Amino acid sequence: ASPREAELQELIHQVDIIVNNKKLEWERKVRALEAKMDVQDQELANAQSKLDLKGQEVGILRQKLDSLQKTKYEMAQDFEAQLQALKSQVRKFIVVQ
Repeated sequence: ASPREAELQELIHQVDIIVNNKKLEWERKVRALEAKMDVQDQELANAQSKLDLKGQEVGILRQKLDSLQKTKYEMAQDFEAQLQALKSQVRKFIVVQ
C-alpha cells in the first residue's frame, strides 16, 4: 500500500472514531431527553389528575350552592306566606274590635 493509501486509511479510521463518538454522545443526549420527557409526562398526568379532582369538587360545591339557594328561596316563600297569614289575622282582629 502506498503512503497515501495508508494515510487515507488512517484518516478514514479517525473519521469513523469521531462519527461513532458523536453517535454515542447523541444517543446519550436522546436518552437523557427521553427520561426528562417521561418525568414531565408523569408530572403532567399528576397535575391533570389533580385538576380533574378539583373539577369534581367544584361540581359538588356548585350542587350544594344550588341546593342552598333553593332552600333559601323556599324559606323566603314560606315566611312570606306566614307573614301574609299574620297580616290577615291582624286585619280580622282589628275589624272585630
